[in-house]
Amino acid sequence: MALFEDAVRFGGLVMAHTAYVASDLEHGALICPFSVIETEGERQIIAFESDSQAESIERGKASFEDYKNTVELWSLAREGLLSFVGSNEPKQDVLTVSAWKTGLDEPVTLHQCFRPKSSGDFRLIGYLTVSIHGMKPPEPAHSALVSIALEGVRQHPQGKLWEAWAESEV
Repeated sequence: MALFEDAVRFGGLVMAHTAYVASDLEHGALICPFSVIETEGERQIIAFESDSQAESIERGKASFEDYKNTVELWSLAREGLLSFVGSNEPKQDVLTVSAWKTGLDEPVTLHQCFRPKSSGDFRLIGYLTVSIHGMKPPEPAHSALVSIALEGVRQHPQGKLWEAWAESEV
């Protein structure tokens, strides 16, 4: 479980950075997908600029194969849309971070729905979710992982803004 915890905490840190970037984007702008990698406590951000968001995301996902044998922690942050099965509601903007630590088979994924700054004030909508192997773990495991992710959020220099951005689910 420690490997998952470390990856989820790192994912939370990167999610805080992703939200910070998104909080300042103007109308029509999207987050350029980026990776944060860490080796021996040193972090590096790698942006994946391309002609399209989809191509940038694919390049970011491919970076996992490039880095997984040389880094201790890897993440990919991006922006997208999320829909809910059986819902007639429009798709929601979502920040997604995949995070991995040496020893894991595949990355864990964090999702946070948000309202862009262009819609008024930037807001985080609902609650952060964590999935492993593409599935949200049952309670109480999920709540424990979210708590760990929020530890990572608080480690970011701008993590204190998370609560100010939060908007409770209606």
